[in-house]
Amino acid sequence: MRYKFTSPTYADYPEVNALISTCVQNTSSADPSTYEAVGMCHAILLCVLNDTDNEMMATYGAGTTILGFIPTILSLIGTSRDDYLRIHKRFPMLALLLSCCNPSTVIAGLSWRTSTPPEDVLLENRVQIDAYRHWKWIAVVMHGAAIVAAGVTIWQAVLLGMRGVMSFACPTWYNPLIWVLVGALAHIIDVTTSRFCLEGHHRWSWDLSVISGLEIRWAWVMRVKDMVLTILALADYVYGTVILSSTQLVGPQPALKIAVALAFPAIFAKLVSIFLLGLGPRDHKNSVRQGEYLSTIPFVPRQGFSEEDSEHYGFKLADGHTSRISERS
Repeated sequence: MRYKFTSPTYADYPEVNALISTCVQNTSSADPSTYEAVGMCHAILLCVLNDTDNEMMATYGAGTTILGFIPTILSLIGTSRDDYLRIHKRFPMLALLLSCCNPSTVIAGLSWRTSTPPEDVLLENRVQIDAYRHWKWIAVVMHGAAIVAAGVTIWQAVLLGMRGVMSFACPTWYNPLIWVLVGALAHIIDVTTSRFCLEGHHRWSWDLSVISGLEIRWAWVMRVKDMVLTILALADYVYGTVILSSTQLVGPQPALKIAVALAFPAIFAKLVSIFLLGLGPRDHKNSVRQGEYLSTIPFVPRQGFSEEDSEHYGFKLADGHTSRISERS
């Protein structure tokens, strides 16, 4: 409990730090039975708040407001669970580290029914980094940077719990850490359930991208998993908002530093997902399959449109005519 009121703190003002030291000394020297009803930590907090003027309280209110907006800010720049799962198929450790960088994926991944059904996310091969010449070095750099980013996020959560004072849970320090680690827990549940629903003995292979013919045997389990993880993400978002917005004795400048320190890892995770899933070389197999599907559509002559016209425009007919669009002007 004492670590919350010892230097360095997030109080940020010398006069408040001096007041905290006085309250700690006075409370510690008093009869412990005096504070049995509220506890020693709450007694020190009440002593500090009662002796702080209104102007300083308004300043700390600004810091509390900034902290309360952090989960929403991280949600807006967060990466969806589906993207983490796509990255996991090629780089499992990288996906786990990225999930530690931002616990608030609720807004970015809240769409209940996205364009890709939950049972088809793991079947996609979206990561095509192997096409780069030095892709192994790129992967090593991304893993190293992800370790640093995840470490920064976890350490900031620990520091906030140690130095910040929550009004309803004064002696505790682990509440912000729980908020952060729930993101990694959700990813582990997502990965474990998705692999369990795969058919064949290759479901537990480290690199699933090299295995062909993956199929989901229990699509309904994937849909239930998606629903449960959405509820868990919502609960974690609310939990993070509540604990951060109830943190006391945090000045505006330390609050801004915390927001920036938590935002940079989240932005890094977003940039990595964009690079791996959006900017990397694309595999054109899907487009070839679509062309095959279109090429099997039989030609039905209509009035004013003959079979010779179809050859001119390049449609593939049921009897084997050309399947490419003509480049004639």
